[in-house]
Amino acid sequence: MKSSRHICVVDRVVSFLTYLSAGWVGMIYLVILYFRKKNPSSFLRYNVFQSIFVSLLYFVLCMAVGLICNLLLNIPFINTIVSWFVFLFNKPVFFQYSGIQVFVIGIFLYMAFVSLLGKYPRLWWISANVIDRQAR
Repeated sequence: MKSSRHICVVDRVVSFLTYLSAGWVGMIYLVILYFRKKNPSSFLRYNVFQSIFVSLLYFVLCMAVGLICNLLLNIPFINTIVSWFVFLFNKPVFFQYSGIQVFVIGIFLYMAFVSLLGKYPRLWWISANVIDRQAR
């Protein structure tokens, strides 16, 4: 993880709020910076792009898995196995959240708090292959 001592507090807070809002705070802040004709720091740009990409990736994966499950539920003998897996993955584990939801919330909280500390939050494939090329 890279860290820098010259990352301003505003960039840290905006990055933190960006992860908690699935990218919306960062997009709004980038638009404000654009109209004020100021360039965002590489730290802020990295965190905003990563937050938006992770949120969109999660949305697309959820939609694709939902579509595949709905298609497989119409097949006579496979529908019992698919319904069992759907029940297993949607079963509440922690309060009313399923295991997948707890995992995703944990990832977003990890990224939010690491960015609040002024460090670059790294996710295995996403940070190395996608975000580093686009944001820096």
